[in-house]
Amino acid sequence: MHPAFQLLLCLILFMFLHISVMAICARAFGITLRQVSYGVGPTLLRLGTVHVKLLPLAGNVALKDTREETLYDDDPCRDAYNFQPLWKQVLLPLSGVAVLLVLSLGIMGASGWERFVAAFGQIADGALAPLSRAQDLLGDGEQFARTHGFAQVFALFSLKLCAFNLLPFASLNGGQALLTIIRGGKPYVAWEEPLAKWLLLPGLAILLAWAAAFGCYGWKALGA
Repeated sequence: MHPAFQLLLCLILFMFLHISVMAICARAFGITLRQVSYGVGPTLLRLGTVHVKLLPLAGNVALKDTREETLYDDDPCRDAYNFQPLWKQVLLPLSGVAVLLVLSLGIMGASGWERFVAAFGQIADGALAPLSRAQDLLGDGEQFARTHGFAQVFALFSLKLCAFNLLPFASLNGGQALLTIIRGGKPYVAWEEPLAKWLLLPGLAILLAWAAAFGCYGWKALGA
């Protein structure tokens, strides 16, 4: 299987498991689901609250949350995410990553944990040098994909994405959990929104740097 096709399959499978686990966890906690989106962009298929979108690049689980919507005054909000106990608010955004991390470590064994820990430094190094260090890392990933089966490739890909999602930046699972801990699980604090905006910038910078790295690597591959 061509490495690019394996990457696409890994991305789709990771997104599906990640979003599904979070949605299941929310239901188990008694939190109302507003929308479960697989992918981004125009909606291709809608089944109740489930939306399947054009590009399998990411996904989203939208929950009942008084910070995002205006509710009736007589609504007790027991099924709203931001009214849940602190441990539920922290566990929910981390649930998808936790399941994928356990699954990937089960596939790769002891070496998987070393690769997971190394991923944090690799993400930073590649973002700081998208045209050099990131190119080397992507080359190592392609070589791994050419010499291993799909299960191993998916496990490695998942470990790297799990590390990225655990970074303490807004919009990422790690950032969501961190903000919840900082506000002590309170339903609302005035400073959360401006802080979240500042925490969004480093994550966006890293994402754009790696997008440039992938683009450059793909361009070189096409030229070759």
